[in-house]
Amino acid sequence: MGTTAVNGEATDLSARLWDERALLGDLVTAAADIDRTRHLLGRLRELHLERDVLVHALAERWGTDPDTATLRSLEGVAPPPWDLILPEHLAALTALVAEVDTLLPPGPLRDAWDRISPRAP
Repeated sequence: MGTTAVNGEATDLSARLWDERALLGDLVTAAADIDRTRHLLGRLRELHLERDVLVHALAERWGTDPDTATLRSLEGVAPPPWDLILPEHLAALTALVAEVDTLLPPGPLRDAWDRISPRAP
């Protein structure tokens, strides 16, 4: 596959990560609103599926095992400029996940969060 296709997939992954960052920021501000939090958690689950497909495809192209690929494993094999972009996304995601983690109280929403939380992107 050519460089254009790889850059397209990497750009798509970056866009999904921006979406995830925005959604996690929304979760921080909506943690007390049960209906909104439920909706945001559903969208987060969808984003994770989209992200996983892109991670798998990029892992194969960037020379790492697609079956065990994670954002962290891509970080180590990403070509420029993605070797700089992915660590920035990972740092922001890690901080946002930690913030949401502290805000959700025990209960059904917390259980849903625990099932889909990207604690180790």
